[in-house]
Amino acid sequence: MPGIYAWWGRFGALPGISGPRHPTAPVQLLYVGIAPSGATSAATLRSRVVGDHIRGTTGSSTLRRSLAALLTEQQGWKSRWTTRPVLVNKDELALSDWMAQTLHVSWAEHAEPWTVESDVIAELEPPLNQAENKAHPLHGFVADARRRWREAAKAAGR
Repeated sequence: MPGIYAWWGRFGALPGISGPRHPTAPVQLLYVGIAPSGATSAATLRSRVVGDHIRGTTGSSTLRRSLAALLTEQQGWKSRWTTRPVLVNKDELALSDWMAQTLHVSWAEHAEPWTVESDVIAELEPPLNQAENKAHPLHGFVADARRRWREAAKAAGR
């Protein structure tokens, strides 16, 4: 099924990050994504949310990369470099556990989510989205955390 999904987290869960409050639950919006990304993509909401974000790695998920960049120092996680920064295997599992304990996901079906993604991001202002979100007040903060994490992974090597 195609659509849009949103990741929500407890207030204070991510250092320096605050997002829009959920209308009925005590959580804040952190990230918005879509599946598929275009008419020729085979991705579904399930494959994207479960396969890439929940069971995936920092190599396959920009959400996981942002979370790792913001939490690595606090959690003491270790990274390495492949074609991009990734957490070491045990810390990928630790990030998955952190996500399961801290985050919630919601979704809505949409036949062509790529046609509304930029409007949804502009309207909802999720702080962890980097693409289509340069005007967000926390864009630079997240980008800087990701840069530092990338540099540390390069320094650590493979």
